[in-house]
Amino acid sequence: MKLYAAALATALATGLAVGATTAAVAQANAFSDQDKTFLKNSAEDNLAEIKEGELVLKTTKNPQIRAFAQKMITDHKALYAGEKPVAAKAGITLPTSPSVESDATYLKLKVLTGDEFDKSYIKGAVSDHHGDATKAKEEHDTTQNADMKKLSAHAGAVIETHTKMADALAGKMGLQ
Repeated sequence: MKLYAAALATALATGLAVGATTAAVAQANAFSDQDKTFLKNSAEDNLAEIKEGELVLKTTKNPQIRAFAQKMITDHKALYAGEKPVAAKAGITLPTSPSVESDATYLKLKVLTGDEFDKSYIKGAVSDHHGDATKAKEEHDTTQNADMKKLSAHAGAVIETHTKMADALAGKMGLQ
């Protein structure tokens, strides 16, 4: 009887420990509303960077700005692609177009030419990337989800590189 009681106690304790571990893992893998909002907004931002970058390649004659725009296209396509599997785990569908606000910025940029176009694009890139770097850091610091930690850390590193590039271009253009 004592052996049976000891075996039962061990089984219950093990079961509770496994249950607690399973609950902890499930909680760590859960996606908060903040995580889902970050995914949606980040996807829209990536799509806006791609769209603006493509416009820049058609419009500017400045080789440094063209190189920057090409990097924006390449990197933001990769960031958007990297968000897709995480969004699928979160049970959300990513947007397939930029936000209305980003489209309005694009339309304002589209009517400009020459130096005015270049300056406006770089000013926007500086502002956007500084803001996006802050958002990625906030997401990384607050999320409990392992996939979101990894995604926001990677996005933050890429955005930090872009921010330095945009700041350098702005400095060369006398915008800072």
